[in-house]
Amino acid sequence: MVTVDAPNRRSDDRFRFSPAYTRVVVIPSTPPSGSAAGGVVVIDGLELGPEFDIDLGTPKGGLEGHGYDVSMTGMRFELDEALPVGSEVTVQLYAPAEREPISMRGTVVRVFSADDDPGPRRMGVQFTGFPTPKDRERLANRINARACCWPK
Repeated sequence: MVTVDAPNRRSDDRFRFSPAYTRVVVIPSTPPSGSAAGGVVVIDGLELGPEFDIDLGTPKGGLEGHGYDVSMTGMRFELDEALPVGSEVTVQLYAPAEREPISMRGTVVRVFSADDDPGPRRMGVQFTGFPTPKDRERLANRINARACCWPK
């Protein structure tokens, strides 16, 4: 293995979740064409209307996925479908021990290649803002408390 000594270009350190255990809902400002986010959902051959949310409380147009890591400036997550780079999104993070999701607004800045990373599409979002100051405060508090509830 080759070790590369390169500076950390991130403005904030990132903190990792346990993969596949931290739910995120990503709501694109414009649903991707042909996605279930505005059309018919098919489960085991049964077609369900766009109002069907599998009883998870998914907002209309929301895409379910899993988070991988988060910082105060961005997040890496996966969805079944890739969103185009540049997509404006709202991300709802269901952090452990939180009653309500933490919401952030952002722009998709990276989509990992399907050739290098088979399965659900991993992508990165850069945060552009928070709907409320309380959401920003809650995310900061969860990051600072990661020793209690998130893996190091």
